[in-house]
Amino acid sequence: MCAQSSRDIPVSSPARLAENPFEDLLPVTAQAMMDRFDHPLSPQSWVMNDPGRRDRCYAVLLLSGRAQIALRQGVIDCRAPALVWLPLGETQRFTVTAGSEGYLLSVADDLVARHCGDGAGVAGGSMAGGGLPLRLAADTVHNVTPAENGENIAHLRRSFEAIRAELMQNALGASLVVGAHLQIILTMVLRLAENVMEQRDKHRPGSITFQRFLQVLELHFREHWNVADYATALGVSERRLGSAVLRATGKPPLTVIHDRVLREACMRLEQSPLGVAQIAYGLGFRDPAYFSRFFKRYMGEAPGAYRRLRRAAERVRDDTFAAWP
Repeated sequence: MCAQSSRDIPVSSPARLAENPFEDLLPVTAQAMMDRFDHPLSPQSWVMNDPGRRDRCYAVLLLSGRAQIALRQGVIDCRAPALVWLPLGETQRFTVTAGSEGYLLSVADDLVARHCGDGAGVAGGSMAGGGLPLRLAADTVHNVTPAENGENIAHLRRSFEAIRAELMQNALGASLVVGAHLQIILTMVLRLAENVMEQRDKHRPGSITFQRFLQVLELHFREHWNVADYATALGVSERRLGSAVLRATGKPPLTVIHDRVLREACMRLEQSPLGVAQIAYGLGFRDPAYFSRFFKRYMGEAPGAYRRLRRAAERVRDDTFAAWP
């Protein structure tokens, strides 16, 4: 796509999903969009915080120049070469300086989930790509630095360009090709972030068992595993897992599991344009009515009421504070 001037540029468009959550009737062009910025003469900005773009994850490959990414909390300043992955609901604004070169990929979280390990689709299980925790990577903000003129940057450039070509052609099987290159991009994220994540894990509170539990929880909370399932995956007894989680959080494992599901549900209700039933299916609930009862039991209000109250409060904030310049 041709780059435009420094005015705000929409990156993606809202799309209505099929009533059947297991049917994929959307063309890939409704689920992803690629912008290529090629040495613009002036700064360029994209805004992502309107309701039509809140179901999106974003990937940035910065080949030259500088960029600034405004998140819900905080700002990322990056200098090329850089690879940035931004999960659902995090990104507010993306700006590149004049003369920068690179790609900005917008992709629906449902497409990421299907191809990068949400237990369905071509990923074929909870871990895609031969056991790599791609879904864990996709749910985390990453800002990593590939070596300039190295093999990693060449791989990434090819994948971003391949996705761009597929979106332009929209030929048979385009969704599968885009999904395959998403797996490559997230695999590169994991490679480049490996040392960073190892250092981060050293400073996390709690035991190694608790740290591993949190990692496995990120991969499987949508599958509604019980405590025994997590203990089996970690190779420990339920009692040992319960003790480790209780020491670290003051809560039993089941409460931590439910808290993670609720946190994701609240974020999607606030940020995503999808209906409550579709959000329920995306979180692994087979019955939207059961999801509503589960949500109300813990949050004190039904999902629809929660969404209306939060969006009303957001409109008040929008009227109170100045808009982006």
